[in-house]
Amino acid sequence: MNYKALFETAMLAGEIMAQSGAETYRVEDTMIRILRSSNLSSVEVYATTTGIVATLSDPAIEPITGVKRIINRSNNLSRINDVNQVSRNICDGVMSIEEAHVKLEEIRQIKIYPNSIIAIATIISMAGFVGIFGGSWLDCLLAGVNGIFIVIIGSLADKRIGSAFIIDMAKSFVLAFITMIFAKYIPEVNRNLIIIGSIMPLVPGIPITNAIRDTLQGDYNSGTARAVEAFVISLGIAVGVGLGIGFFNFVGGMI
Repeated sequence: MNYKALFETAMLAGEIMAQSGAETYRVEDTMIRILRSSNLSSVEVYATTTGIVATLSDPAIEPITGVKRIINRSNNLSRINDVNQVSRNICDGVMSIEEAHVKLEEIRQIKIYPNSIIAIATIISMAGFVGIFGGSWLDCLLAGVNGIFIVIIGSLADKRIGSAFIIDMAKSFVLAFITMIFAKYIPEVNRNLIIIGSIMPLVPGIPITNAIRDTLQGDYNSGTARAVEAFVISLGIAVGVGLGIGFFNFVGGMI
């Protein structure tokens, strides 16, 4: 068996899962299962939200150690499921290491939804949340308009700004400011519901969930890191909304 190829395949699987928002214990478990298919005596994997360290060793071979920095992270449950299936195929002997590595490279390149679909879903979800919270059809419509601005800001900022805090703060600022303008000229709208519904797609639900799951699994480092990530994103949203409302109150008479 080519142990180096097996190790590189395990590292690639862990990298894809970590970048796709998988819990750290799941990343470690998947990599360990792949590496143990070598039947070597020692397998060690340590994963956090920002990096992976793994070692494969045995008296019969030179130890193999690798470190992978995780920089770009998103939420993609489909990729996580696909990587899990590849790891099962390796363990069951259904797929060779070379085939698995090629398949993992294909999985990494897959883009599940085009940007246009994501944009439409964002707009609809903002309008939908306002409706769920009891808003009128006009409130939902204006939340959808907010969604258009959020999509535009996201498409511009994601390419230029690497900080989720700044991006979410900018989005929240714009949607709060625009909503206040709507409320000034259309008094019958419920500005509170529009703002609340519009920020819902920005709320870090998956990081919060993963923080709880990692903590319950005893992985306190990753649990704390994800909790801090969720807090920072939430803080950015809150600061953005506050600044948007405050800025409107400052310049409202000129609009």
